[in-house]
Amino acid sequence: MNFEKIRTIESSDQVATYAKMDIAVERGRGAWIWTSEGDKYLDLYGGHAVCATGHSHPRVVKAIAEQAEKVIFYSNLVFSEIRARAAEKLVSIAPPPLEKVFFCNSGTEANENAMRMARMVTGRQKVITFSGGFHGRTADAISATFLGKYREIGRPNVPFHECAEFGDLASVARLADRDTAAIMIEPIQSMSGVREAEPDSLSVFAKYATISGSF
Repeated sequence: MNFEKIRTIESSDQVATYAKMDIAVERGRGAWIWTSEGDKYLDLYGGHAVCATGHSHPRVVKAIAEQAEKVIFYSNLVFSEIRARAAEKLVSIAPPPLEKVFFCNSGTEANENAMRMARMVTGRQKVITFSGGFHGRTADAISATFLGKYREIGRPNVPFHECAEFGDLASVARLADRDTAAIMIEPIQSMSGVREAEPDSLSVFAKYATISGSF
């Protein structure tokens, strides 16, 4: 299928969620991708940054093929060797006191459930996030996102979210209190430009969380 036909079908049959780049990716290898028209690009995007091992890494391809021969998917209602092995590996390399893993499909789900767990454990509601941060497009995640264009589109409606200024320790100190369930930050913000939090500030935020009894 050539590019024009791919673009026409996607534009007519798919709900538009992105302003797309004007190419159709056909295959990838390592750090490179090839389009349906045969053009080659160095991929600095990495498919939402999930291709950390590069495209079609032979070991990843082999592992996927071997697992697909056995079973592609089954519910969490049953035990699974591959899931057990993945959990064991992650726990073995995680720093204490991280002793359990929670598998999910996306960063949005991870953030939604992190906030839910923090509220459940602390019995509190307030979550502090930062200006310019992006945490996802679902209800709680978009409410934790203080980035203009996404709030306009997402229409956040979950209460108990507070915004601290990115890089401003004092603003966090003012907000962190005994009503706080969690402080959530992107060490490197991407959606508002590549903005890095000062490394020392992360330990300060952890201290504020400890003092207020939050996550």
